[in-house]
Amino acid sequence: MQENWQVLLKKEIANQYVHNSQEWVDLNISTSGLLNLTIVSDRFINLSIPQRKEQSFNLLKSQVPHLSPGFISLYTPQEADSLNLSAPQAFNTASVQTWQDLAIQAANPQNKTQLPQLEPSLPRTVTFYSFKGGVGRTTALTHVASILAMRGLKIVAVDLDLEAPGLSTAFNLKPQPKYGIVDYFYERSYLSEGIEPIISIAEIFGEVRIPNATGRLFVVPAGFLNLDYVSKVDDLHATTVIDGDQSLWSVFKREIYEQLKPDIILIDSRTGINQWGALSLIQAADEAIIFLFPNEQNKQGIEVLLQSLKSLRNISINFVFSPVLDSDHKAVLSKITDIWESLLNTMKTETNENDEADENELDLDNYQISIEEPLVVPYFTPIAFPDIPDFYNRQWTQSYYIKIANLIDEKTDEIKRSNVLNTIDHRWNIIESLQFPEVNAADPRQDLNLLFQRTTDFERFLDDTTCLIRGRKGTGKTALYWLFLKHKSVAQKLAHGRLDNTVFLSAHGRFQESRPSRDEFQIIHQTLQQNRSTWEAFWRAYLLLRCHQENLFNFPKGKKSTKYSELRKIINNLPKERWQSESTQVLLQLSTNSELRLIVKDTIDILLNEEAKNNSQKLWFLYDDLDEDFPEVGGIRQQALTGLFQLVQSCDANRLTEIRFKIFLREDIWNRLSFDNKSHFTGRDIILQWTRIDFLRLALRQAIQSEDFKNLVDRISPVAFESIDQATEEAIDKALELLWGSRRRGGNRAKNVSRWVYERLTDSSSTTFPRSLSILLKGAKEQELSYKGQSSSKFRTDRLLQGKSLEFGLKKASQKRCEEIKEEYPDLTKFFDSLKGKLAFLSKEQLQTVWQESAHDIADFEEFASFLSEIGIIEWREKEKRYKVADIYVYGFEMDRRGAV
Repeated sequence: MQENWQVLLKKEIANQYVHNSQEWVDLNISTSGLLNLTIVSDRFINLSIPQRKEQSFNLLKSQVPHLSPGFISLYTPQEADSLNLSAPQAFNTASVQTWQDLAIQAANPQNKTQLPQLEPSLPRTVTFYSFKGGVGRTTALTHVASILAMRGLKIVAVDLDLEAPGLSTAFNLKPQPKYGIVDYFYERSYLSEGIEPIISIAEIFGEVRIPNATGRLFVVPAGFLNLDYVSKVDDLHATTVIDGDQSLWSVFKREIYEQLKPDIILIDSRTGINQWGALSLIQAADEAIIFLFPNEQNKQGIEVLLQSLKSLRNISINFVFSPVLDSDHKAVLSKITDIWESLLNTMKTETNENDEADENELDLDNYQISIEEPLVVPYFTPIAFPDIPDFYNRQWTQSYYIKIANLIDEKTDEIKRSNVLNTIDHRWNIIESLQFPEVNAADPRQDLNLLFQRTTDFERFLDDTTCLIRGRKGTGKTALYWLFLKHKSVAQKLAHGRLDNTVFLSAHGRFQESRPSRDEFQIIHQTLQQNRSTWEAFWRAYLLLRCHQENLFNFPKGKKSTKYSELRKIINNLPKERWQSESTQVLLQLSTNSELRLIVKDTIDILLNEEAKNNSQKLWFLYDDLDEDFPEVGGIRQQALTGLFQLVQSCDANRLTEIRFKIFLREDIWNRLSFDNKSHFTGRDIILQWTRIDFLRLALRQAIQSEDFKNLVDRISPVAFESIDQATEEAIDKALELLWGSRRRGGNRAKNVSRWVYERLTDSSSTTFPRSLSILLKGAKEQELSYKGQSSSKFRTDRLLQGKSLEFGLKKASQKRCEEIKEEYPDLTKFFDSLKGKLAFLSKEQLQTVWQESAHDIADFEEFASFLSEIGIIEWREKEKRYKVADIYVYGFEMDRRGAV
């Protein structure tokens, strides 16, 4: 972390004057900016006072010429000893209790010792604070408290707005407890040593009953408002020390925890800069929710507050703008954003080198900002004037406060996870047990009951009218193809019985070894051209042969058999086990002979379809590997695929209702196809996309292959394996937080880890690659295990995989994805290689230069850039006037990540 000028100045003075244990320096900057300096050094021996001052002033002017001197004291060690002067004690941040303490500490970072970070623990204390009144702070606290109680948490709400109390009234607390926190503090402040207090902790809180809440809500009021109360508040001091070395707050927190074991304590703080506001924020708060109206007066007051608080660590701060009129108005939102960003800049410090921050992302060293946009509560009459009896039943009023509750809830969950993971002795065994297997439906050893993720597209895939399944390579098209051919029982189970009477057949693809090769398709193409035949006729003949191989129909006997006698004679002699040259010759014969073509058509239309109908069956014909088996050169792919889609149209036109086609095709190939009536497939196609919830379900499905991890999930955030597909995104997210945590880091760009993983593995065409998820997690596990044996203080204790491990896994996933796209588009290999070292945020001119050097012979620049966008490599950012390379490719192409945020 970069050192500030005060620290550098003290170091420079010490370098000049301190060389033994009798010499020392005490440097303090007053809150008005004056330098108070004491130096004790042997260098002053035999020098007069003016000479000493001249020497030290020259040093000060060379370092900080703008600084105004205050008290300057310069002594030899002997003189200091005779005056009973001694070196100052190291500044202890734990002694900070007042605004003055904060101001002095903030002005003097050079005197601050680097104390170890305190481990967060429960109950977590959250202070609701505002610089000015009337901003809905107390109203927000009541709503947030009820939301958290509804979620099953035990909440204690404390009224520390002692000079204007009202929390018990806001909660409609009945009956009121006998005493309040003022009575409790007052008695303990003036109690004689050895005398037990009369007012117990149990007598200062009451419970608010919330219908249907699984948690509990307790309220500690300030006290009964009367003359005795006013006198006690006037006599109380927030900094009072009792029982030797304890503060009023520390005693209260200990006793309330012993009595109630709450998860969270919420404090309604006094407004402004005063002693009870200082106690609420400085002594008590683990987190502060600061409310302000979006105007300059509130902004300036909060900025002063932040400048004071910047020397404190372990305090999470978030801002809520309330109450906001016209909260949807652009000018109002712009004003809020400006103030919010200004407050963040006030808090901003240099990046902590030990933080798990992404490159180029704002880091807030002394704070933890947990949101990526300002929180806004609009002015709304039912909120401003709640109907007390119906207060907690009005979910539409609470909806404005759910985001605030989420911030608090998230940190509480993190602490709970830390507590559990810290008690597990076999943490490394759990990590080692994680496997993250890639789904390979072609592998008979894989249990797809456990691994196959039923995406949101699956229902549409089952629809009879869906015949075209489009998607980028790696999005799961082939997995679907193999699922229905090799794992029929799993497929039927996933379809919930809809396919019980369906026959699945590979009309073309790797599942069937007996099929033409890529070279044979080139010969077929030439023969079809020479005989002026069509690919539609070929596909029809090919389909007939596949049905014959699978015994899906029988030729009729008797008089009806004459029509089919020649066809039967031709195909009955073909080997079924292996595709041989005879099979290719028969295909060509059936495709080019005009009489046989008609008989083939009748065989499919009459025999195949009718036999399926008589047996109450549906026939699914699945086509895969069309990109690999049909080369683009010479127009073979264009003509072959056009013929296949013409066959589908023909079957539809002839109302062959029992025959269904499922054609799996790469998205960019479909986009470049051009044929008549292409619109026939509009609405009868689906584009395979992995939504975020699909993606997270797959991640959990893979992780819980480990029995140890599954037991951990069952203990903390139970999601039954059988209900993964029905679980909400929130439930899935919470279970995965045990694996990779909730947020990656502090900062106003502190992304949720689940969102970070999903976005990093999604290209610029919004395509996400499930295979990349497995690779990322395997890499993260590998990296995490490399930390085994190191001090546990270096780890985030609320997760199994650290942020740095996920970064390592992302690099692995990116490298693999880049290898795959080079294989997918070999003509672009030179261009992809040329991206090495280039910025991941390219201007149009920079991209054009790379194109000119490596790909100008492929297409003109605009067409080339459009193609790169289509296949998910880049996207145009209109605001910045630049192309952004998708994160999934940045690491693998070894690009410069500067600007890629």
